[in-house]
Amino acid sequence: MSVQLRADTPPPPIINNVDILTPSVERFGKFEAKVDLTASYSNPFDYDDIAVTATFLSPSSVVKNVDGFFMQDYNLNTSSGNLTSNGMGGFRLRFSPDEIGTWSVVVFVTDATGTGNSFGYQFECVDVATSANHGFVRTGQTNYLNFDDGNQYIAIGENIAWQNNNPYLNYKAWLDGLIENGGNFFRLWHAHWGLGVEWSNGNGFAGLRSYKQTNCYYQDWLYDFCAENGVYIMLALQHHGPVSTNVNPNWNDSPYNVANGGPCQNTIDFFTNAEAKAHTKNRYRYIVARWGYARSILCWELFNEVLWTDNFQANKNLVADWHFEMAEYLKSIDPNQHIVTTSYGGDLDDPNVWGHPDFDLTQTHIYLNTPNIERALASSNLSHLEAFGKPTLNGEFGLGGSANLANADPDGIHIHNSLWGGLFSGALGTAMTWWWDNYIHPRDLYYHFKGISQVADEVPFSAKNLAPATSFVTGAPGDLLLTPSLGWAGIGESNITIDENGVVTPAGAALGQFLYGSQWNTQFRSPPTFNVNYPAAGEFAVKTGAEIGTAPKIAIFLDGTLVLEQAAVPNANYTINVPAGSHLIKVDNTGTDWTQISSYAFAGLGSLVDAYVLVSEGKNTAAGWALNNSYNHQYVIENGIPAPISSAQVMVEGFSDGVYSVRWYDPLTGVLYGGVEAVANGGILAIPLHPFQWDIAFIVDDSPVAIEEKRQNLEFEMYPNPAVAGSEVKVDWPSANEPNGQLLLLDVAGKELSRTDIFSKNTKSVTLQLPAELPAGLYWVRLEGEGEIGAKAMMITR
Repeated sequence: MSVQLRADTPPPPIINNVDILTPSVERFGKFEAKVDLTASYSNPFDYDDIAVTATFLSPSSVVKNVDGFFMQDYNLNTSSGNLTSNGMGGFRLRFSPDEIGTWSVVVFVTDATGTGNSFGYQFECVDVATSANHGFVRTGQTNYLNFDDGNQYIAIGENIAWQNNNPYLNYKAWLDGLIENGGNFFRLWHAHWGLGVEWSNGNGFAGLRSYKQTNCYYQDWLYDFCAENGVYIMLALQHHGPVSTNVNPNWNDSPYNVANGGPCQNTIDFFTNAEAKAHTKNRYRYIVARWGYARSILCWELFNEVLWTDNFQANKNLVADWHFEMAEYLKSIDPNQHIVTTSYGGDLDDPNVWGHPDFDLTQTHIYLNTPNIERALASSNLSHLEAFGKPTLNGEFGLGGSANLANADPDGIHIHNSLWGGLFSGALGTAMTWWWDNYIHPRDLYYHFKGISQVADEVPFSAKNLAPATSFVTGAPGDLLLTPSLGWAGIGESNITIDENGVVTPAGAALGQFLYGSQWNTQFRSPPTFNVNYPAAGEFAVKTGAEIGTAPKIAIFLDGTLVLEQAAVPNANYTINVPAGSHLIKVDNTGTDWTQISSYAFAGLGSLVDAYVLVSEGKNTAAGWALNNSYNHQYVIENGIPAPISSAQVMVEGFSDGVYSVRWYDPLTGVLYGGVEAVANGGILAIPLHPFQWDIAFIVDDSPVAIEEKRQNLEFEMYPNPAVAGSEVKVDWPSANEPNGQLLLLDVAGKELSRTDIFSKNTKSVTLQLPAELPAGLYWVRLEGEGEIGAKAMMITR
């Protein structure tokens, strides 16, 4: 490349040569070319200074315009993960062709003196050869996503927002664990301590309109690696810290801050100042030019948790206007029309933004230290689907704001339950855990992604337009527990109906974690009233959380009469008796200020089983997940494995009458292990559940399960049980059942600890050698054979 610096009368720019690096590229693949030019410019990253553009003409004569970009090339050492410079840097073009055949391209360069153009060049687009290449991910007519080739895309994964040290080594290790277990999604931040491209001077950054080339090159590798392996990224282009002086504040170091040479006197100027917005658009233009070709980028996320920017409530309309402008700009420059979203965090969002047509999906971020966090995740999905009628996702979740809380659940039970509860409450994918580097990876919890990825492949989410359905469970009576999920200032539902089956209306009703008093913070008051129908006399209880304000009081009214009023203290239960029949129960705080609420419990008005069911638009297909709701991390740690569910049915409302086929799946492994008929009568489908200890997944449709595909319950005996770590356990089964398969030892959360292969069909017993290092506790022994599967709990002592 030759460069001519500015002079008094500089000549117009010239395209000297276009070197086509990919003369043949597969459909939805990566076309790339080097552009050698002579032009007058000072900053190659500033599109107002110099702009390289290209016009592509498809075989069917469709015109697409693409920006070029300047880049420094590097060599990547895959052993050390380090980069070494390769050459002086130059301009490139990248493009993803969507038609097979001969394409033409003409390149242009514009500087202050004028515009020059190249000759016409050609390249071939050939048919897809990469097995993971299904094209770009799109929205459609349902609340699910699909690829360009028509296949559905169900997001299964986690957040992997930034690297800890070397980007290549970190991301390769984390993604290998995800990919090997069926994961296909992660969320990445453009943070200055991560793979962000723009920040104040230092550590490879050089201020506004100067993009850190090492970080860019690592992303070049990352997006191509993900494309080859079928992984898709939600790319957060901005996080809240640089626009905050209070929450994770980075404003003092921001390149937009006037103190650092930027255009903004204060944080709100980031959203309103014309020069600041022009800098942001220049960065977007570079990002789309460099990575807009990448089908592995699922969507552009304009902001991570914009709620935490300074004075968000007061500036809400200005923040919304910025979102509208930036979403429109991104869509105007992106030739591949990637999905666009944003995020708010907490419980405050902006319905005007979520409802805007330029925002293709909504998302929630929920951090809640509760045993059944999946209930809160599902509730948020239901409310967003109802309010906005577009795809939604639990973009972040965790047990509160610390990885220590997650690590108190060493086997990832809450991860497992949240993955399933998130997906089967109508989201476009699983709930996405936050603690990737200090919980998921060090504890090797990737195996929780395996079962749900395999079952999701069997469920016609998009083809049948599945949506959340009203359901309840019979045969496993228990207590209904409502878990508040809304944080500070969140206004919860004030009127909730609960029928005799424990069905809650409105579905996904959200309750506040804070019950506000009668004197302070009264603008947030929304004391809940429950219209209940107890089939038999029972109890109602309110449990407070760990924190309280000044002198709160719990007051419970039954049918308008005050029956309990006591000072609120942390982690306490407040209980009243409720006669059989219909009643109004109101809970209020008659004290001075707020108290946290952990739960509202309705004894005898629920089930031991939580069911999450999706039903097709045609009312003849269903898919769901049923959970023994005591099988949560807190209960298992404190009490051990709960009793199994031996006889239960999921009752689904609004189903077409007829006889249907049910296929049962093991959520831990994704294995199909049984089937039975189900009958819908009077619009109610009764789905029998195979006995289970933790959970069970199911698909219901009118396609009979072939006998050879069914996995019957494999009965076996094992002794001794309990057994001592390091000893041998004998496993026997009846002669009618001949496994010829595998014997597995699993920990309490289903992680495989040992495997014994059974090769002979004539074998009627096998010896399981228990590892000597096993700690005392509860484990699973699982026997898998041809067409059969069985599992039993085992106690191991030392």
